Amino acid sequence: MSNLGKFETLKKDFLDSLSEDKYNLLSIIAKNSSCITDFIFRHTEELDYIYDNLDKPSFKREQLIEEALNLVDIKQDEEFIRQITFFKMKHFSRIVARDLMKKDSLLNLMEEYSYLADACLEVAYKRAFEKYKNRYGYPIDEATGDLAKGSIIALGKHGGTDLNYYSDIDIMYIYSNEGKTDGANSISNREFFSFLFRDMTGWLTKRNSEGIAWNIDLDLRPEGKKGLIAYSLPVIEAYYWSVGRIWERYMLIKARHSAGDISVSNEFMQIITPFVYRKHTDVEVVKEIVSMKKLIEEYAKIDKSSQIDIKKSEGGIREIEFFVQVFQLLYGGYDKDLRERETIKALRILTEKGYVKKEDSQLLEEAYIFYRNLEHRIQLKNCVQTQILNLKDAPEFAEKLGLDENQFLNKLNYYRNKVKSIFENILPEEEKQFSILQNYIYTKQNYEEAINYLREIGFKDAGWALNLIESIFISEDYSLLTENQKNILFEYLSEFEDVLKRISDKESFIINFVKLLIDGKLLRIFVSALEQNKKLSQFLIDISNSSDYITNIIAKDKEVLDYVFSLDKDLENEEQFLEELKIINIPEEKEKLKKLKKIVEVVSTLRYLSDKDIKEEKLTKLNEAITNLADFIIKRLYRLNNGKDLAIYGLGKLGSREMNIGSDLDLIFVFKDEESKYLYSKIPSQIVRDLTEKNLYQIDLRLRPYGKAGELSPSVSFYERYFKEEARAWEKLAWTKSRFIVGDFDIENLIRQFLFSKDIDKSFIDEAVEMRYRLEGLVKETENSIDIKLGKGGIADIEFLVQIFYLRNKIRNTSILEGVKNIAPDILEDFIFLRDMETKLRMIKGSSSSKLQKESKELSRIANFLNIKEEELFNQIKNSKNRIREKFIKTVYKL
Repeated sequence: MSNLGKFETLKKDFLDSLSEDKYNLLSIIAKNSSCITDFIFRHTEELDYIYDNLDKPSFKREQLIEEALNLVDIKQDEEFIRQITFFKMKHFSRIVARDLMKKDSLLNLMEEYSYLADACLEVAYKRAFEKYKNRYGYPIDEATGDLAKGSIIALGKHGGTDLNYYSDIDIMYIYSNEGKTDGANSISNREFFSFLFRDMTGWLTKRNSEGIAWNIDLDLRPEGKKGLIAYSLPVIEAYYWSVGRIWERYMLIKARHSAGDISVSNEFMQIITPFVYRKHTDVEVVKEIVSMKKLIEEYAKIDKSSQIDIKKSEGGIREIEFFVQVFQLLYGGYDKDLRERETIKALRILTEKGYVKKEDSQLLEEAYIFYRNLEHRIQLKNCVQTQILNLKDAPEFAEKLGLDENQFLNKLNYYRNKVKSIFENILPEEEKQFSILQNYIYTKQNYEEAINYLREIGFKDAGWALNLIESIFISEDYSLLTENQKNILFEYLSEFEDVLKRISDKESFIINFVKLLIDGKLLRIFVSALEQNKKLSQFLIDISNSSDYITNIIAKDKEVLDYVFSLDKDLENEEQFLEELKIINIPEEKEKLKKLKKIVEVVSTLRYLSDKDIKEEKLTKLNEAITNLADFIIKRLYRLNNGKDLAIYGLGKLGSREMNIGSDLDLIFVFKDEESKYLYSKIPSQIVRDLTEKNLYQIDLRLRPYGKAGELSPSVSFYERYFKEEARAWEKLAWTKSRFIVGDFDIENLIRQFLFSKDIDKSFIDEAVEMRYRLEGLVKETENSIDIKLGKGGIADIEFLVQIFYLRNKIRNTSILEGVKNIAPDILEDFIFLRDMETKLRMIKGSSSSKLQKESKELSRIANFLNIKEEELFNQIKNSKNRIREKFIKTVYKL
């Protein structure tokens, strides 16, 4: 049934009663708009109202508001919702009828329609304010003690007073300041205005028997969909001036008072005007405008042969609006005349002031009015917000605009081509071409190209990698960057592609890099460093590539970076640790020690990796710093737990001062006597708990007598008996590394007696060699899998040699390195090399594993760091191990 057919069938008497003019009016309305026809069908008396007002002037904003306020005292929400929707539809029908009958200009009609939205917002605001004032009292400004007030800011086409017939209304809810209400049931101003604005939105957007009054869009508020429903003026000011972006400046050109208290809106305008209109426009702003323009162009190029989006396609409405607003953004800072919200009025001012050529201005104005008339006809047909013209409907819309089909299509194509040409020349294109990743991140249109590129440079799962990279640019942290910072990061993408090409284990790198920037909240720091501190940005790249362990430390505690990069000295001895501990602003001592450990490990790693050469002094400095730190922490915990009549010794790497990243602690606790053990037995347990529960260190107590089954802290008398009667050969080897760390006494004489009272004979060496081979068998090396420490020719070969040498020659020295220099200087370089490989492996994982596969990410990452091929590095390691094993066999019985 046609729109008019319903009247002929169901309300024929009404039709028959109409004058010729009124019948013609209804026919035109029915031909163009089903919704308005339905409205008149429900309320036939409104046709008289529409007809009687056809030749009257447009309603002023004040008239519409005055009429709307008659609804403010309606008690029931459902009735208010119906009445406000009826009010909107009555005036909407009148405005559209005047448009169809060509009684006024398009600009005047759109302005009046925008003011109709203001009127509906005004009455809804006043009604909601009364509701919550009666419930909670008046909201009071905490700064002045005056009444706090709210207002509604119009944005987009609503703000520009060129609202189209089925557009959402873009608005922002604001209020003057924080505080609380003065009623008995007091609530905060934020709650008061949030309740108020939420009700307003609900009333105006709820479907009822008359339809829906308005669709409301709040996405342009600070922080968009994730933001609060309303913001106070101080918060808004802080937001725009700290993290406000170029697109927000562009958007706020249209901002104006819509409803509520105008003084709040005026203050809002005072805040945003200097933010929007800058006296000086820097190059970054121009770049961002170019970027926005490119986005519009990319969308417009999407091929839709059967339809045309008259707003977003090439040469469409959006390009005209962008053209006008760019000039306002660039020159409105010093030319206040350009600060006009309505598009055509702004275009005319730009022309009068000489910013735009007359012929371009005339063409753009004609095209804009043609497009907007067409847009309205498309939307009126089915009462929906759309700008899509299906070309099969071209004859219908041509007729509605008073043209034949050829004239219509020719005019449309003419305007699109001309507007496109003007738009393309608005700003000079940057000569620099986007890289592949830049192109994808910028346009989201070249997915397959980006995937293929990542696959070509070595990513096994290119889709996964692209998602991780993209996650940086859609993160909350990214949204909070300034426009300049976003530009810096975007520009860096092309350089980042080169980084990805160089790195071998790309998957681990990209995981670590995103973990630092997003999980670790370091994105803003990284972007700032790209411009101001290349050393820091390169450090974050290097750490992502070389150390999962350090990556995790920094990602979990970004304060570590502040400490690390504020250091202007080494951090490697007790005096320096104590000084740094005083700076760490944490009240709890054990937490301070935990933070200190992170800082020292990161600093040590940074300095170790900064020199790619394999050097003895570099390795020694790292081992000394990490060992000294462990000593310092153990001493602090000893004192914190009131250690008494107790000595603590270190064995293993702690004892030999060769600790590394991720090393555990081999600890021995000795009480002075049985009485002290009885009195203070809880102290060692508490120290172990402090070390492990605070995640300071893993503790290895297996080297104590009887291993895991042994007592944690025997007395001296126990050790006298045990060393004399039960200790095995391997324990002598282990105790060559024993070193006193802290305590009230030491057992050095007892240790010396244990180590040197008996000469080392062949049977002892046989037992030691057999033990070495058993350890070697445990790691099960293959042609493609080796163990740097325990495997054949590994570091353990040298440790056994040196320990046997020290025992046989009664030398009390814990250092393996010094022993190598004495007995095997010809393999010193091999020893340093393997220790360096072990160190780099630990820096990757942060664990004590010394296994390395021929085709592994770990080998790849170390080779990449050293700038050699993986196979070459693997062979170098095997060759060093072969030389060390040869030395072991030749030397072990001759020491």
